[in-house]
Amino acid sequence: MAYVLRVVEGQASPNQYAIGEGEVLIGRDRGCNVLIDFPGVSRRHASLRVEGDRCFLEDLNSRNRTYVNGSPIADRVVLKPGDRLSICDTIFMLEPEDASCADAAVEHNGGSVVSSLDATSTLKVVQGSPAEARLEAMLRITQALGPTFELRRVLGQMLDGLFDIFPTADRGLVLLREGERLVPRAMKMRRESAENVRYSRTIIEKAMSQRQAILSEDARQDIGIPSESVLSLPIRSVMCAPLLSQNSAALGVIQLDTDDPRRKFSAGDLQILSTVAVQASMSIQFTQLHNEWIKHAKLERELELAKQVQHSFLPLEHPKLQGYRFWSHYQSANEVGGDFYDYLKLPSGSCAVLLGDVAGKGIPAALMMAKVSACCKLALYGNPSDLCKTMSAVNVEVCGAQGGIRFVTLVVCMIDPAAHEITMASAGHMSPMIARNDGTVEEPADVEVRGIPLGISDDFTYNTIRTQLWPGECVMLYSDGLSEAMNPADELYSIDRIRQHLVSYGSRDPAELGESLLTDIRAHVGRSKQFDDMSLVIFGREPE
Repeated sequence: MAYVLRVVEGQASPNQYAIGEGEVLIGRDRGCNVLIDFPGVSRRHASLRVEGDRCFLEDLNSRNRTYVNGSPIADRVVLKPGDRLSICDTIFMLEPEDASCADAAVEHNGGSVVSSLDATSTLKVVQGSPAEARLEAMLRITQALGPTFELRRVLGQMLDGLFDIFPTADRGLVLLREGERLVPRAMKMRRESAENVRYSRTIIEKAMSQRQAILSEDARQDIGIPSESVLSLPIRSVMCAPLLSQNSAALGVIQLDTDDPRRKFSAGDLQILSTVAVQASMSIQFTQLHNEWIKHAKLERELELAKQVQHSFLPLEHPKLQGYRFWSHYQSANEVGGDFYDYLKLPSGSCAVLLGDVAGKGIPAALMMAKVSACCKLALYGNPSDLCKTMSAVNVEVCGAQGGIRFVTLVVCMIDPAAHEITMASAGHMSPMIARNDGTVEEPADVEVRGIPLGISDDFTYNTIRTQLWPGECVMLYSDGLSEAMNPADELYSIDRIRQHLVSYGSRDPAELGESLLTDIRAHVGRSKQFDDMSLVIFGREPE
């Protein structure tokens, strides 16, 4: 018989593996059939082998052990379809190759349902059950569920408590909704059995859709066992109670069944199970919320670390260039962003000033930003006297490794401190603005010089332009996060307003000019949210 090992929680590669002849190794080693890339997993953690109709699991002396249905295994054990195999944070389920565990459910003719109970009202459920049994059920389940927020343990302890409350129960099953599917998440049997816990899809769907706890007297009719097998199996009484959220949304179901035809479940038992389901639903919700909070907190820590790493890519200090002053500002819209700027002093004595903007936001843009920044440095060192070749070399790298990023805009200014000449090149970025001594603002790298963004065509040829910088004049490089900063009326700050600010502001000191521009942009934005990264670099010659 062939089986399929499927990942139901955590990560493994592949997430579904067909088990046939031969040994199947699970572990962290790259040679394993099922790879779990997690430090707590041993290199060769466990193995599976099919012999005849049985599938055997063996722990290979792993450091953190192997679990089946929540219990650690010591020796070679037999896995049955529906069993859950746990290795650290990864959980697998064994299924027949020709059917998933959910497909074990079959249609139900409805003829054996003898009792149902509205499960949407907690008060009605609690008031309808016997006082002693209700108190015992609540105390046992509350005590079992209280100390842990681990879902696997919550569900396992809940079934343990139910088996104490219902000594006639032979099997217990918890199914939880995951997307559009119902997935078995916990299973318990009072005695070892070769037969898997089965359930009626019709009863389950009815319990969830109608928010009803259901008592079925004859499980043979519900599960649809073939007629030739009826005499070989005892009659089963089955209870099924929905697990409901606070707004009565169906989270899943609890099912209990018994083999003893003389001790079938009663309507009172159903009331108690419904009472337990209320407490269990709360614990499951708390556990799910706790797990989501942990994931969110972990993501926040990772994003904060990513932010620190990204800021470490930015220059720690301004260049020391005789007769020049520098000022810069960077503010990402989210924890990490796609803008970047950099300075690079070359052996020739020249100094390159770069500012780029990766299309998009978040971690993908930040990773591309790091790559482009590194490529720029390598290209400038390789072509220190030819800015056109530098831009082309960076463009080829971006075209070859986009990783889902559409394009990158980039502007570069090469400062020759001896001739006080600025060479500019632009890959789809706004031209730097030069604030002249006569009060005018020039944008030399616009239209004719401004090429296409990086990452669009790997054979594009970029152009450059040169201009003289006189004492007291300054150059500003900026990203569109400044020009497109939006106020509550959805009005952009605009490039024209940046230009007007350079014209009207009296000082040409880079720091004073930059701070005044940011103050004006903040006044424009007010309490509106920042939607894009903001980068601003200003450098200029000292006045005579």
